Amino acid sequence: PYTNEGAGGENYGTIAYVNCSPDGKTIWTGSDDGMVYLTRDGGANWKNVTPAGLPECLVNSIEVSAHDPRTVYIACTKYKMNDLSPILYRSSDYGQSWKRIDSGIPAGAYTRVVREDPKQPGLLFAGTETGLYISWNNGDAWSKLQLGLPVTPVTDLKIHQDNLIASTMGRSFWILDDLFMLRNASALKDTSRVQLYGMEQLYRVGGGSSLNAVGSTDGNGPLTAQREGTNAATGAVFYYQLPHLPDSVELELMIKDSKGKLIRSYSAKADSSFVEFPGGPSPDPLLPRRPGMNRFVWNLRNESYPGVPTAYIEGSWEGHRVPPGNYTAVLKVGRQELVHAFTVLADPRVKADQAEYDEQDALLTKVEEELKEIHLSVLSMRAAKKQVIDLIALVGDKQVYGALKKQSVALLDRMNGWEEELIQNRSQSYDDIINFVNKLSADYFFLKGELDGLIPFVTDGQKEQFQTLHHTWLPLKKEFDTLVGKEIPALNEACRQLGIERIMLPIQ
Repeated sequence: PYTNEGAGGENYGTIAYVNCSPDGKTIWTGSDDGMVYLTRDGGANWKNVTPAGLPECLVNSIEVSAHDPRTVYIACTKYKMNDLSPILYRSSDYGQSWKRIDSGIPAGAYTRVVREDPKQPGLLFAGTETGLYISWNNGDAWSKLQLGLPVTPVTDLKIHQDNLIASTMGRSFWILDDLFMLRNASALKDTSRVQLYGMEQLYRVGGGSSLNAVGSTDGNGPLTAQREGTNAATGAVFYYQLPHLPDSVELELMIKDSKGKLIRSYSAKADSSFVEFPGGPSPDPLLPRRPGMNRFVWNLRNESYPGVPTAYIEGSWEGHRVPPGNYTAVLKVGRQELVHAFTVLADPRVKADQAEYDEQDALLTKVEEELKEIHLSVLSMRAAKKQVIDLIALVGDKQVYGALKKQSVALLDRMNGWEEELIQNRSQSYDDIINFVNKLSADYFFLKGELDGLIPFVTDGQKEQFQTLHHTWLPLKKEFDTLVGKEIPALNEACRQLGIERIMLPIQ
């Protein structure tokens, strides 16, 4: 009996699983009493193709190969008869002959489902009463593939968009991302060469994930210890394998758009010139360069803005999200370059076309370019200001330098007044805006934050605000050009006439 009840409806003759091949005519069935039947003419004629030696059991799933229509896999159970053995079979000739293929799956882990990877022939996954198993050789041998999945019955499996999705008994859904890494397992056995792998397609979505962090796959601790679920990474995931690299070999990851324009670059070495301060940008994450497998996630954003120490600005210093489109990752290891092409797809839940994403990207690019220009100009001017301050201290109150000091003080006042229109230097902590009015740079930040949404709409008000900020910046930019092109050279000339070294702006 199917169960121990005696009402009659649970007794035998019940088809428990049906699978139809893509041709629409080849149909497989499995029943609760261990019978497997096949029709190849749409049901007009049926043939009993039950494996010889298959014990009385429940045929719980049937998987038709995506690579060979002649090949089929079945998963069976006998737990209702107190037999907890795994039962898996494979046929490569439409069921004329079968081979049992559950070696490596222990007793107690009785099998509920078997699935074949649609892109890698012979790569199989089995869901059992105690978890997940994988076979690299078409079922001839199996090994455990738990990877943070609790010990739980896996009742069904589905491979969708390069992810393995498992339904479980009381443990919700569990998803194994990035199946392309399992598909390349054979190639990864060669640890002597550099290899780069990544997602072929990914969605432009928001939200966060612990899997975005560098080093987030170091061991199973972070995944098994927590009680809440873990979201998939919300960026482009790259895996790269490295041999042992001498310290002299540089490692760099570059992201380029479809036109070859550099969008973002990451290095394994920290930027020695970076200054971290409260309310400022965070340093770029560093590329791991350990021998063996490394993992890195690009957050789909352009480069961050340069900071202006130590002004606290509320808002994100990150560059805006890139629009949907085709991109390329280039891993540079010394003189060797490896390339991986991938596509960023629009979130299908967002009703927008490519033109709207491109419009959002174009306006955000303008906003960020001017914001970067403002910050770089302030940093350059600060370098010049320091030299002017040093010059004033150098000449002191000596009468021979009186005119030069007066000229220097006037230039310094002009420089300070120019910067005060751009940066609120008195803001040193969160919500200091309550005490000190934001300046032009912070206004650009606010506009960027309003524009940089997952839904790509650009309003007339946002366009007007950009024009307002742009026309506010133009005279200040002209003042910068005047100070750099006229006033600083004039002070340098006065210094030269008195035998004093000139003032220089930093080289950009």
